[in-house]
Amino acid sequence: MLQVNRISKRFGYNQVLKDVTINLIDGEHVGLVGANGSGKTTLLEIIAGNLQPDSGSMITSSGDLIGYLPQNPIAIQAETIADSMLLALNQTNPYPSQEISAREEADARKLLANLGLGYLSLAAPLRTLSGGEGTRIQLAALLLQRPEILLLDEPTNHLDIPALEWLEKFVIAYPGIVLLISHDRVFLDRTVETIYELDEGKEGIRKFPGNYSNYAKLVAQEKQKAYELWKDQEVEIKRLRGDWLATAEQARATEKSTKDSKARRYAKKVAKKGTAKKKRLERYLESSERIEKPMDTWRININFAEAEHQSQQLLIMEDLSFGYADTPLFKDLNLTITAGQRVALVGANGSGKSTLLKILMRQLPADSGTYRWGKSVVIGYMPQKQEDLDPHFTPIEQIQAVKGMDLSETYHFLHYFLIDEDHAVLPTSALSFGQRSRLLLARLVAQGANFLVLDEPVNHLDIPSKEQFEKALDAFKGGMLLVAHDRAFIARTCNTLWKLKEGSVQVDIPNEDWM
Repeated sequence: MLQVNRISKRFGYNQVLKDVTINLIDGEHVGLVGANGSGKTTLLEIIAGNLQPDSGSMITSSGDLIGYLPQNPIAIQAETIADSMLLALNQTNPYPSQEISAREEADARKLLANLGLGYLSLAAPLRTLSGGEGTRIQLAALLLQRPEILLLDEPTNHLDIPALEWLEKFVIAYPGIVLLISHDRVFLDRTVETIYELDEGKEGIRKFPGNYSNYAKLVAQEKQKAYELWKDQEVEIKRLRGDWLATAEQARATEKSTKDSKARRYAKKVAKKGTAKKKRLERYLESSERIEKPMDTWRININFAEAEHQSQQLLIMEDLSFGYADTPLFKDLNLTITAGQRVALVGANGSGKSTLLKILMRQLPADSGTYRWGKSVVIGYMPQKQEDLDPHFTPIEQIQAVKGMDLSETYHFLHYFLIDEDHAVLPTSALSFGQRSRLLLARLVAQGANFLVLDEPVNHLDIPSKEQFEKALDAFKGGMLLVAHDRAFIARTCNTLWKLKEGSVQVDIPNEDWM
């Protein structure tokens, strides 16, 4: 059992959470959604005991262990992977052990393999791991504990599609309470039976039965109903205003057209009637029941330029091969992208997806084979690690370096990508990962690219921003080569799948069944 009662939290002048209440029973699996900044991670931090609320309380069943996976890996007091597993196990063991048992080691190895880390030794030092590997190690250690309450903040980050599918099955079968934050719509659809929504513009929290697709359907219906009520209200306001103006004009015309005292007295009565109608309109406009025009919460405004005339053949690869030392990543790739084709390159972590993009972007030389781009292709490249952004440049300088804009135009342009005036003048290194992603998107738009090479472009974007990006790509008429693990994003934006496995590529078509 998990009861969260009227939790509130403020950071300075910013009220992040107010009167949030959640009641979960044993075995319930719940998704927590909301835009970036709505307080999702703050709520999980409070439930995990890492952050104290300003007010409110939390109750769990006696003896229930809370396991928490934060969005970014945290430093732990362990030297090796085995040490981190032992540290996690000892948190639940009444008789702490000095070393991991053979059974526990087998369980740990199985978890690591399922999460795509089977290539790592348990003796591997944690300091040698990447951030993505560190996150998956912490997830494996957490799952080894089997806590009664499992809190997961973006657990699908850094997971390839096979690991995603395994984690889905694990969470579905998990016997305890699961409260998770995810921007992966397919993952939410398959793992939760209830959605809780945090909205930065509203107090408390809202509960929706069903998975994410059902939540999205209910919210869309809500918005449509609110819009129809607003339209009816606008018709009534127009009628009241017209009635008042017509009455007032009748009074004025009568009074001006005659000197007859009786007629003028009648005109004054009409004028009073018009004044009464004006006050009625004013009361209607000031009423607390008046509906404001429903507006989608403002997200990224992306509008790619119309692609110019393109060659029929956008990219041709012939016998392209690459590997490190004696380990080939891919060999003799013969692939073509033609006009109108949008390709998603998928495969396990480490299979060579990002490496292939770097070769095509001339950042790495191929071992053998050739590739060539169409003559009219203008490439817009978004690297996974955001290394293409100069950390010393401000967002203003990043945009002005690729497109001639004056200062005012650049501020206005960045504003569409949720980069305000204060952040527009900071060095890029001072921005959050999400802000850098939006800056990279802004730069692609400014470049006027007609072919997009995107390496994990929706990392760090919330669901509304992902959906906005999907709409922009739908309007984009150029070609695309995309590396991503977000299955819903791929199915909505691409018409071809390249599956990279064991050094070769299988060509397929993405669809709902594939998701």
